[in-house]
Amino acid sequence: MKRTRILSPRNPWLTLIFVLAAAMGAVAQSDTSSPSSDTGEGKELGGYQVHQSVEFGYRFTGITGSSQVFDTFLNQHTGPRLLEQTLSMQSVNGAGVLFDDLNVSSFGWGGDPENVGRVRVSKFKWYDLNFQFRRDRNFFDYDLLANPLNPPTSNPFVPVLFSPHQMDITRRMYDTDLRLLPDSKVTIRLGYSRNRSEGPSLSSFHEGTDVLLNQLWNVTSEVFRIGFDVKVLPKTTISYDQFVDLDRNDTDYTLNPFISFPLATGQLATVGLPINSVAGQPCTPVFRNGFLNAGCNGYFAYTRNQAVRTTTPTEALTFQSSYFRRLNLVGRVTYSSGDLSSPYSEFFQGLVTRTKERQFTFSGPVSNRRVAATASLGATVELTKRLQVSDDFRYDNWRLPGLWDSIGTSTLGVPVGTPPRVTLLSPLDGTTITPAFTANFMSQKLFSNLIQLEFTASKRFGVRVGYRFRHRRLFKAEPEVVTDPEAGIPEFEGDTLEVNEHSPLFGIWLRPIDALRINAEVEATTADNSFTRISPRHQQNYRVRARYAPVRWANLSASANIWEASNSETDTNFRQHYRNYGFIASLLPKGPAGFDVSYNYTDSLQNALICFNDTFTPAGTIVNGCPTFDAADNPNPNQVYSTYVNNTHYFSAAVVLRPVKRVSARLGYGLTSVDGTTTLLNPLQPFGPLRFTYHQPLASVSYEFVKYWSVNAYWNYDQYSEASFVGPTFPRYFHDNRTVLSLKYAF
Repeated sequence: MKRTRILSPRNPWLTLIFVLAAAMGAVAQSDTSSPSSDTGEGKELGGYQVHQSVEFGYRFTGITGSSQVFDTFLNQHTGPRLLEQTLSMQSVNGAGVLFDDLNVSSFGWGGDPENVGRVRVSKFKWYDLNFQFRRDRNFFDYDLLANPLNPPTSNPFVPVLFSPHQMDITRRMYDTDLRLLPDSKVTIRLGYSRNRSEGPSLSSFHEGTDVLLNQLWNVTSEVFRIGFDVKVLPKTTISYDQFVDLDRNDTDYTLNPFISFPLATGQLATVGLPINSVAGQPCTPVFRNGFLNAGCNGYFAYTRNQAVRTTTPTEALTFQSSYFRRLNLVGRVTYSSGDLSSPYSEFFQGLVTRTKERQFTFSGPVSNRRVAATASLGATVELTKRLQVSDDFRYDNWRLPGLWDSIGTSTLGVPVGTPPRVTLLSPLDGTTITPAFTANFMSQKLFSNLIQLEFTASKRFGVRVGYRFRHRRLFKAEPEVVTDPEAGIPEFEGDTLEVNEHSPLFGIWLRPIDALRINAEVEATTADNSFTRISPRHQQNYRVRARYAPVRWANLSASANIWEASNSETDTNFRQHYRNYGFIASLLPKGPAGFDVSYNYTDSLQNALICFNDTFTPAGTIVNGCPTFDAADNPNPNQVYSTYVNNTHYFSAAVVLRPVKRVSARLGYGLTSVDGTTTLLNPLQPFGPLRFTYHQPLASVSYEFVKYWSVNAYWNYDQYSEASFVGPTFPRYFHDNRTVLSLKYAF
C-alpha cells in the first residue's frame, strides 16, 4: 500500500495571507453586528454575557526520514487549519428565551487527524442538551508488526518494507444526550451514540503459507439510550436505564497479490509473505527453470465475508440514598442479552501441501448469544464521627452459548509428474462435503466483596484496613458436533475451574501541615488456582502519593506505584512486576515567568518458561527439554526461560515568559527514553520500540498587537530513533519540523 504525501504547497505564504484575511473579515463582521460594552470579561449582547475566541492558522511541515512512522505517530501535515474556536453565552438574569447557557467549542478542522466539535445548550429547569462530534484519522504502519523478516540468504530475497497489518482508518463518533426537567422530581434522559470506522487496511491469513489480505474495514456501532431519574424520597434517587447496542461488521477480505510469481503456464500464484528458501518457505527451491516451483504452497484466490450483526439490549436499575442518618447506600442491577449472527463464507483456491488441497470452502450461519447479569451493592455506615465501615459487594454472571451450522468442502488435486505429486498445476479431483452442526458453551460466575474500616484520628492522621474476597468459576465446554440437530444438543462436557482470591488491604494518610498531604496504600492478593499458566497466584501492590501546595501558584506532587506478581508452578515460574515513580513541580505565579517540570520512570518485567520449535536456539535453551511436549497438542520440544525487561524515562519541562503585558512565550522540551531487552527467537528481529529515544522540543510566542487580536507562532520538533539494528526493513528514524502561524481574536 503506497502512501503519497505533499509536504509543502507551491506558495504557502499566499495561502497564509488569504486565510488570515478571511479570518479577520469574518470575525470583524461578527464583532460589529450589534452594540456591546467592553467590561474586560466578555461582552454583553442581547441579554447574554458573551465570550468568544477564534484562531486560524497555517501549518508548515517538513519531514526527514520515515514518513510512515511520522504518520503513525503524528500525521500532522501542511495546510490551513481552524486551530481553536470557542463561544460561551450566559443569560445575564436567567431569563433567556430559548436557552440560558450556550457553549460551543471545536478544534482541528482543516486536515488534522483529530477534529472535535462540542455544543452544550441548556434552559434552567427545562432541558440540558449535549452534542459532540469527533473524527480520528488512525494511520498505522510500523513495519515491524507482523513482519516475516525475510532473510537476505533466501533465494529470492523479498523484504517486506511495510506492516502486513497496516491500517488507514477514519473513525467518526457522534454523541448526543438530552436531559428533560433536570431539577424536577422526575427527569427524563435520552441519548444516541454512533461510531463509524472505515477505510483500507491489511491483514494476513495462515493456511499452507501466510498471505497478505486486503482488509476493507467497515464497522458501525450505534447505541440508543433512554432513562428516568425519580427523586420522590428525600436524599434518594432511583434511576432506570434502557440501552440498545447495534453493531455491524461488514469488513471483507480478499487476496492481495503481493509476492506473486508466474508458473510455467504463465499463471501468477501468490506464495505469501514469508520467503525463506533455506527453511523451505514456501518451498525449496522456489524457482525451477526460471518459473515458480509448482510444488510450493500458493494461492490463486482467497475471499472471506462475514457480515456480523450484533444486537445487545441492556436494562439497568440504580439507586443511591442517604435517607437514613449515618447510612449511605448505592446499588445497581443490570441484565443484557446479546445476539450475534453471521452468514460466514470463505473460499480458497491454490495449494496447501500439507493436506494436498487445491480448493476448499467453508460456510454456514453462525449464531451466538451472550446473557449477562450483574449486581452491586455498597453501604457506608458512620459508626461515630471518626469511625466508619463500608462494604462493597459485586456479582457477575455471564454465559455464552453458540451454534455453527457449517458446510465445508475440500477438493484435492490429482497427482501429476514423476514421481506423482499434487502441485499448483494439478487438476481438481473429487470434492468431499462435510456438514457439521457445532455447539459451544462458556460461562463465568464472579462474587466479590470488599469490607473496610476507616478511622480518622484527627485532621492530621487517618487509617483504614480492609479485606477483599473474590471467587470466580469458569466453565468451558468442548465443542459438541451434533449429527442430528433435531435430536437436541447433549449436555456439555468440559472443564470447570474455580479460583478463590484473598486480599488484605491497609491504607494511611498523613497531613503534618495544611499544605502537605501523604497517602499510602498496600494490598496483597493470594489465589489458590489460576486460569492460565501466566495468571498470577500472588500479587502485591504498594502505592504512595504526596502533594505539597505551600501557596496557590505552587504545586509539588510525587507518586510511586509498585505491583509485583508471580506464579511458581514448576512448568511456568512466572514473574512479573510494574514499578512506576514520578513527580510534578508547577510554579506559575502572576509575575513575568513561570515554570513546570515533570519526570516519570517505569520499570516493567515479565519472565516465564516457554516452549518453542525452531532451528535457532537462544542462549539458555534446553533442547528437547519441554516437560509439556506432545506431538499432537504441544509440538514444541525446546524450553527456555523467556525474559522481558523494559525501562522507560519520561521528562518534560516548560518555561512560561511574560516579559511585557502583551507578549507571552513558552519554551519546552520533552524526552522519552526506552531501554529494554527480551528473548528473541529470530536473529533477524530488531529490538525496535524496546530501545528508542524520542525528543520533542517546542516553542511558542504570542503578541497582542491590538485589543482582542493577537498573532501567534508555534514550533514543534520531533525526533524518533531506535538504538538497535534495522533488520530487513526500512529504517524507522524520522525527524520533523512543524511550524504554525496563526491569528487569534478573543474577548
